[in-house]
Amino acid sequence: MYTVKSIKQPHHPDTKLVSMMYTFKEMVNYCIRIGLENNVSTLKRFSSMFYRELGKYDIQSYYKLTAMSQACGRLAQMKKDIKKGKMVRSPICEKTVSSIML
Repeated sequence: MYTVKSIKQPHHPDTKLVSMMYTFKEMVNYCIRIGLENNVSTLKRFSSMFYRELGKYDIQSYYKLTAMSQACGRLAQMKKDIKKGKMVRSPICEKTVSSIML
């Protein structure tokens, strides 16, 4: 049996933080769209092909790499589910990804 410990960490809705989370969500969705169009699901191939295209987002480069990693993980999981014959949901992010930013 596994035990998970979680805590709530209150924060004030700072406009910079909210805008950064929104930008990160948009980058992940953009990476997912590119990955689906070009059939790319590995981080190495994705970053070598499309890292420069993420230059249009005004955010630190660390978050660009994290967005690519998130997108590649979602695409890889989607491919695994398709191989297993499971119902596949869209890998697109609908909510802001706050757990990564905090």
